[in-house]
Amino acid sequence: MSRQTWWCGGLFVLALMCWQWFKPVAEQPVTQQNYQPDFIAKNLASVQYNQQGLPYRGLHADYAEHYEPLAMTLMEKPVILLYSPDGQPEWRLSGDEGILNTNDNAVLNGSVVGKGLQPDAVVHTLTTEYLELDFINNQLRSNRAVQLTSPSYQAHGLGLLGKIDQQTVELLHDTRATYVTP
Repeated sequence: MSRQTWWCGGLFVLALMCWQWFKPVAEQPVTQQNYQPDFIAKNLASVQYNQQGLPYRGLHADYAEHYEPLAMTLMEKPVILLYSPDGQPEWRLSGDEGILNTNDNAVLNGSVVGKGLQPDAVVHTLTTEYLELDFINNQLRSNRAVQLTSPSYQAHGLGLLGKIDQQTVELLHDTRATYVTP
């Protein structure tokens, strides 16, 4: 082999090494997206009205972050007010944290308290650590320990299924109740 062949071979190897050294780094596929909130609100207050101009849902939160691609709002200290068809407040539900999925459902976590606001409400106070509100089917659900109180009874159980518009709730498992007669 001639010197010229060795020289061309050496340049070729050097070119390959330089190409590997300086080639652009291909971006790794992202398995988890890092979403940034579309907006952040402090002391958020909102009321939604029906076609007759009467309120049907209200929301207050000390802090909220909305993520449009996920159609979701994360909240701290949320309070949800649910109104009857005639615009009278029926339920006041609050928790330490919450998630609102746009026009679909809401989830409240940590020290959840529900208050029946109608004078004839069967349930005056509902307490649990977790509560789902299904706005499409008008339901309340929980799979955690639940306590219901009113002037005439106290009930404890595991799991809850309720109808918002009918102001009824059913404890699903391990139910214990104490009734008080006046």
